[in-house]
Amino acid sequence: MSPEFDKRIPAALLILRFFLGTFLLQWSIEKLILPDAAARIASNFYGVTLPVAGSYALGIAELIVSLALLVGFYRTISYGLSLLIHTVTVVVSWRQLFDPWGLAKVGSHLWISTWPTWGGFAALFLMRDWDTWTVDGWRQSRSALPTDQATSL
Repeated sequence: MSPEFDKRIPAALLILRFFLGTFLLQWSIEKLILPDAAARIASNFYGVTLPVAGSYALGIAELIVSLALLVGFYRTISYGLSLLIHTVTVVVSWRQLFDPWGLAKVGSHLWISTWPTWGGFAALFLMRDWDTWTVDGWRQSRSALPTDQATSL
């Protein structure tokens, strides 16, 4: 690959990771700031009762995953969990697209817009090894240095 091409891949993945991380981060913050809203969403979309403590627990777990995604920490785990979280949301909320008679609901474009986001999560996961402008990439570059250079930095 050309050096110019090599520089564009990490830059493109950084942009993708930043916006997907921000997307996931806002949902985790909402669970922490508005636990009642999270309970309503859990009831309406997932059909489960979510106590306030559950909203906080999910919010904290999702916050950890979204921050790890934002900085590229443990890429396989954080990118995979991010993809899984979004996949569950997309699959569970499919019924929001159609009414009981199978007709498309007005306003279903919000649900349809989750598919390109899902594609972004899947693409980032598949290309995680090329996403080198990350904490993991930095750690790998440090371990690749000869021992005397790594210690003098």
